[in-house]
Amino acid sequence: MLIVLKLGGSILCDKNIPYSVKWDNLSRICKEIKQFFDEKLMKNPENFINNQEKPKLIIIHGGGSFGHPVAKKHIIKDNNGNSRFVDMESGYWEIQKAMRKFNNIVISELHSYGIPAVSIQPSSFAMFNKEGLHFDLTVIKKMLDKNLVPVIHGDIVLDELNEYKIFSGDHALPYLSKELKPDLSLHASDVEGVWDNNKDIINTISSENIEDVKKSLSFSSKEDVTGGMYLKVMECFNSGVTSIIFNGNKKDNVYKALNNNVNGTIIEK
Repeated sequence: MLIVLKLGGSILCDKNIPYSVKWDNLSRICKEIKQFFDEKLMKNPENFINNQEKPKLIIIHGGGSFGHPVAKKHIIKDNNGNSRFVDMESGYWEIQKAMRKFNNIVISELHSYGIPAVSIQPSSFAMFNKEGLHFDLTVIKKMLDKNLVPVIHGDIVLDELNEYKIFSGDHALPYLSKELKPDLSLHASDVEGVWDNNKDIINTISSENIEDVKKSLSFSSKEDVTGGMYLKVMECFNSGVTSIIFNGNKKDNVYKALNNNVNGTIIEK
């Protein structure tokens, strides 16, 4: 079993306070991940001994109050509303440094609960080309074979035209889902799911209602340089893998999601 779990920056940080961490949420989520692994071990110890059916996990986290404020300092808009990066001789490292700091915090907390997390830094090898995002998954696959838990974070990357682009956790989730075909693709956000125009939760998004759903989606009003809920939904919808968007702020929801038993919005392939 392979699960990809994306932890939104908003559930790990207060985006209005730079470099803040919601320690209660982070610790609780780590505890729920540990609980999931421990229960799987107790139910099927013989399979674990033979390294069979052992669940494998990839964690992705957003930039939160670390990456977004730093990236925003280096983005300007022209008179036509088009954005571009400036002062990136120093800015590239500043964004990298902020995200490394956040990633180290997340991984350290995972290890405090005995979860063998390892860091994946996209800015060192990921890029965008005319076909979209691309990065080599060979190392990640080898880490999973060793029962390590790769932890990928939002970052700054280049594209084939040598332009700078934000690599969002919301890019990583559908990309990994499409390439690795996980059993579960989970998006822990700060809302119960995707809202319609009446502020009701949309239980299921599919090809039958996606056009109506688009009309309900809007970009986040918070300090988010990655596209908000619209990007989350469309990237998941286009990945070809069933995904779930749920509220990661609620106690036990990450644990329930890992067990494919959480309330939220299901995005069908």
